[in-house]
Parts: sequence; structure tokens; C-alpha cells
Amino acid sequence: MKKQAASNRVLVQPERGKSMYDYILPVSNKDIISIAKRAFNLVDPRLMGHGERVANIMFQMMKAEGGYTPVQMRNLLTLAVLHDIGAYKTDEIDHMVEFETKHVWNHSIYGYLFLDYFSLFKELSKVVLFHHSSWKQLENMADVSEPVKKAAQMLQLADRLDIYFENPKNRMGREPFLTYLERERDRKFSSEVIDLLLDTPLVPPSCDYIGISPQFDRIMETVPFTEEEKESILQMLIYAIDFRSPHTVTHTITTSVISSELAILLCGQKHAVNDVMCGAMLHDLGKIGIPVEILEYPGKLSPQAMNVMRNHVNLTEYILGDSVSDAVKNIALRHHEKLDGSGYPRGLRAADLNVPQRIVAIADIVSALTGTRSYKGAYSKNRTLGVLTGMAEQGLLDSGIVGLLVERYDEIMDSVREKTGPLLEKYQEMQDRYWEILYQLEEKEGEP
Repeated sequence: MKKQAASNRVLVQPERGKSMYDYILPVSNKDIISIAKRAFNLVDPRLMGHGERVANIMFQMMKAEGGYTPVQMRNLLTLAVLHDIGAYKTDEIDHMVEFETKHVWNHSIYGYLFLDYFSLFKELSKVVLFHHSSWKQLENMADVSEPVKKAAQMLQLADRLDIYFENPKNRMGREPFLTYLERERDRKFSSEVIDLLLDTPLVPPSCDYIGISPQFDRIMETVPFTEEEKESILQMLIYAIDFRSPHTVTHTITTSVISSELAILLCGQKHAVNDVMCGAMLHDLGKIGIPVEILEYPGKLSPQAMNVMRNHVNLTEYILGDSVSDAVKNIALRHHEKLDGSGYPRGLRAADLNVPQRIVAIADIVSALTGTRSYKGAYSKNRTLGVLTGMAEQGLLDSGIVGLLVERYDEIMDSVREKTGPLLEKYQEMQDRYWEILYQLEEKEGEP
């Protein structure tokens, strides 16, 4: 990123309707989608690569139909890659990977809510909500637009095709699959989307459709995401992880706000503050691959469970890959390192840890102490600062940064409360809407 002039206050409050932060993650379309794909791959091994293959199938169907603009194609294909974003929140993956699946509303609802609340693809969010609805249900929904109905059907058919042929028992089962499609014509799937699929090269005699078309990669790069679009995808992914339980809802935002406030005071240059903000936002992505029973265990973890928990840093490294700068990646990956070498995962020492990395390590501890967990309440100001100063005195944390935090604690935590309040309200609203939508969909499912 281009270096910019130093300033005492390099971040500004955003205008109404814009992001709560002014930061830029300098990545391409391919990078941001790759981060999302690698994160989803950790949810369950059976979903490995599923989103990208489904998007590739949809691409072939859209190409067969024609008439889509590059922006429409990019947005629908992005949606297809992300369509299982709600899966982490449920225990229904066993049913999702069954071919003749039923009653998998939960992940569809959560996926819809994440898209509706946190992304710029709001107008397409119902595509994910209805991607397990039958055509018989959809065709009579007057409040759902025809383009959304068609896209939801295309997504469902692509999803089922991938699930079917990913089962080794079905690799040579072209005729049974075609028989299934004809049986479900105008019942589960509309004739229109079945015919679109049959116009593609995806159901050849060998059924070897797994390769991703080079054209698919090219179309995903044709229209670059705006900074706002990239941020919305990233935030949706981060909140999907944080929203695993009410105890983790605000952790990333709290860590990010504290980090940015300290970076503004200590780092000066805007690009350095930007790197701190990005690293803080990304620091816990790997927790998507940690079982929730370990994340929320109500007590001290066993040595074995602690090793699993600590692996979230390595999983974060896998998710980020080469998609972000080394500066941002190292800020994200070193938030559990200590100045005396007693931290993890690499046991780095003071000489290895720069100021941005030390800032996020301290912010992460403050967020953990002041937040609630299943096994603890929020620490008071005095107790939090006591822990931090004690760790600084032991040579674990940077004493200068801790001293600045102590001096500005009230101001910084006021900013935390200002930023996390709306998110907590949104979380509660999403929970309420989840139950409301589930009730409505189950009612529709029971209609003749």
C-alpha cells in the first residue's frame, strides 16, 4: 500500500450510512473469495470446495441462458460461493450433505440474515433463504421476485448436483440422476432450470464435472469489488464466526476498536493504522475451525483441548494464505505471542514483535477480560488494568503500550461501547427474526 503522510488523527468518524471504520483491505476479488472459501473449508471436511463447485455449476447454467451482465454474474456467483455461510451456526450439516435432504432451514435462514444485515448483496439475500425450497413452494410466493425464484432454483439444483456426484457411489450414475430430474420436474425444480442444466456440459456420460472452468475465474475478476463491497464480505464472514454464541458477538469489534485507538496514538501514519485495523479484524478467523464445545467450555480446558484451541492461529494462517500483505498477516497471527518468548504458536520474543503486533496482542487480552464468557463475567476496570500491568511487569506485554492504555482507558472503552452497542442490538434482532422466519417457512412447508 502506498505510504501516506503522518497525522495525529488519521481516521475519522464515517458519514451516516457508511462503515463504522475507515480502513481498506488491499485485496483482489479472487483474494477475498479465497479467504471466504478457505474459512468455509474448515467448517466441515464434507463441505471442502463445495461452494466454489456450486458457483461453477451456476456459472455454466447462466452462460447457457445468456443475458446476464458481468456485475449480475459476479454477484450471483459470489452468492453461490457464500451460500453455506450459515452452516457454522447449526448442527444440520449431516442433513445438508444428504442428497434427498429435508428440513435444512436453519443454515438457509442464518445465511440469509448474514447477507441481509452485513453485506451489500441485500437484494439477493432471499436467494440463499430459498435455496432449499421446492418449486411448488416458490412458484406461489407472490412476495418473492421472479429473478430471485430462478436464482434460488439454480442454486438449489447446482447444490444438489454437486452433493450427488461428490458421493463416490454416484460418479457413474448419470442415468439415475437424469431420471431423478424428470421425476422432480415442476415439483422440486422448475422445468426452466432443469433444461438450463441439461444445456451445459456438466452432465456428460462420465459425470466428471469437477474441474473449475477458467472462464469462471475470469468472470469473477472482470468487475472488481469496491472497497465497500470487500469490507461487507469480510465483515459478514467475521460476524458469522463471532455470532457462534452471545459471548463472542463483540470480541472482534472490541479488539479492533481498542487496536485502532492505540494505533492512532502510537503509529501515526495512516497506512500503519490501516494495517493494525485489518490485522485485528482478521485475527480470530481460524476459530471457525474450532469446535464450539471447546470455544465455550465452562471452565479450564484440558491440555489436549487447549492444544486444539491454540491451533486457531494456524488455521487463521491457512485461511489468510497469500491473500493479504505480510504486515497484516503477521499482526493477525502474533496476537498470542509474548515479549519473553512464552507465547504461541512460535514462541517469538520482543525483538521479533513490532508495535502494531504488540498493540493487537494487548487489545485482544482487554477484549477477553472485559467481555463475558460461558465460564466468567466481565472484569471491572480495576481488575482488567491490574492484570495488564502485572503482565507488563513480568515482561510479557509492552509496558509503554499498557501505560498508554491505562491513561486512556475510559476514553477507549467509551469508544468500544459506542461501536459494539449497535452490533448487540443487531444480534438480538437477528435471533428474533430467525425464529419468526423459521415458523413461517415451516408453515409453508406444511401447506399442500
